[in-house]
Amino acid sequence: FYKVDDSGKVQRLRKECPNAECGAGTFMANHFDRHYCGKCGLTYVYNKAGDD
Repeated sequence: FYKVDDSGKVQRLRKECPNAECGAGTFMANHFDRHYCGKCGLTYVYNKAGDD
């Protein structure tokens, strides 16, 4: 869930769920077309270029 580079800087690899029900530290799953929270069901769908 985290990546540490050579200089010691920590980077999150997953998006945290912003829903108050989930709380801090609940990460969203990365799918090929969306971010999904398994706890509350919140979904963010990616927009592809050229889609209407």
